[in-house]
Amino acid sequence: MRRASLVVRLVIVMLVMTSISPPEVRAARLPAVPATVRVNVTPYGINYTILASTGTVVAKLANGTVLYKGFQRLVARTQVRRAEGVLVGLPPKPEDLTPDERMARRQQLREARNAELETRGNPAKIVTIPFEISLLRTPEDALGQPLLSEQKAVPVFLSTDDGVLTVNGRGYRGTFEITTDDDGGPIVVNTVETGVYLASVVGSEEPSTWEAEALAAQAIAARTYLLTHLGRHDHYDIEGDVRDQEYDGVGNEVRSTLRAVDRTAGIVATYRGAPISALYSANAGGVTEDSENVFANALPYLRSVPSPSDEIAKNSSFGKSSWEWDREFTAPLLAEFMRVRGLDVGTPTKIEVTSKSATGRPILTRVTGTLGSKEIRMETARYYFGLKSNLFNPVFFAPQQEWVSPRDTNRLRDMEILGATKLRANYDFTFDDTGKRKGIVATELLYQLPARFDFVGRGFGHSVGMSQWGAQGMALGGANYEQILKHYYTGIELTDVGGP
Repeated sequence: MRRASLVVRLVIVMLVMTSISPPEVRAARLPAVPATVRVNVTPYGINYTILASTGTVVAKLANGTVLYKGFQRLVARTQVRRAEGVLVGLPPKPEDLTPDERMARRQQLREARNAELETRGNPAKIVTIPFEISLLRTPEDALGQPLLSEQKAVPVFLSTDDGVLTVNGRGYRGTFEITTDDDGGPIVVNTVETGVYLASVVGSEEPSTWEAEALAAQAIAARTYLLTHLGRHDHYDIEGDVRDQEYDGVGNEVRSTLRAVDRTAGIVATYRGAPISALYSANAGGVTEDSENVFANALPYLRSVPSPSDEIAKNSSFGKSSWEWDREFTAPLLAEFMRVRGLDVGTPTKIEVTSKSATGRPILTRVTGTLGSKEIRMETARYYFGLKSNLFNPVFFAPQQEWVSPRDTNRLRDMEILGATKLRANYDFTFDDTGKRKGIVATELLYQLPARFDFVGRGFGHSVGMSQWGAQGMALGGANYEQILKHYYTGIELTDVGGP
């Protein structure tokens, strides 16, 4: 009892201190938004990463040694294989080529390497260089002249005085540093002014043509998110992709997003004097979710609220699929899809939602297959099924037939993916301008579909916190950024902590 009483007294003291502290005193204790931020701009690490500038690029080692200064491109590579003493290496990983084209490229490399070795007369030892930076001497040069070869990634600093730096063609302001991530893998970190970073995040997360109040709300949410996620990594501050916030460099840094950041400079969302975890997603499907039903932690400001304005996405050419969607799998396709993600129950025969939140989102989903059954919880269902959001309902369809228009290219593609069998077609005559019959054309195609699972849902993303489409809808309805943020984040205040 004494221990319980002590806890109660401490809580009371804390509540009293909070209630009597004026807002300006509490705000003064908060750290200001930093002037610069360090962003990991290589989400998949360094494999074959081209570094350049629209002007002159300068690459230096930590001791000040200049590796290169000029207008040509550099390439940072890992696990470079070459014949010892022979300047023959692997070409860049062809991310956008077909499997056949990749195979042909590998064969060309083998032939070139074998020809080089044969000319020397003696077999050469194949060595692997863990980390290398090379100079690409011509636009066609894929291998380059090595400038630095090391057994592990070493710090390299890149800057420019007359342009912007680029990573694989994408431009960024500020400077670059080649360093390592939390697992020791090499990455490129962009150190940039925070205001510039936030302007790009706003334009990367929302269309820059959206309403000014929606962009301003996004700027504050992004700034708050940044402030609460500093200090989590040794060599950088934040990820430059959807693991934290999308950051696409100068391409999305435009007048409207710069203005959204400038007019809200230093403002963050706080709850009881502390910055909040300002989560947001693209579309909540009409209602946001309590945080504990997605991320396990119950936060008082991340409560479920109606988000009716999400529906405006259905009138958008790019946003309609974030409002309502469905995804179909045959049982074998779904089995393989889940297996590569770590869930193996054999060929699924039944999918049941056994528990739902108040918003209708699955909390527990049981997947039954030929090898047994497993229950998956909350957000992991979206991952295992590859869905756009966590607001969905699984529907089973027995084998059936379906007529498809030849003009419906999306559905025809579905038929191919699902392994449907074309049974027959209906045809009609075609006529020329004089009315003379000139041919026939298929008007409908009948397919036999196998048994399949169809996941029918709404929304896009985790659905906790601010809905971006909902914010746009509220702005179109006349709401300002404060009203938008206080709708989606329960009980918050907006606090100016200083900084960009």
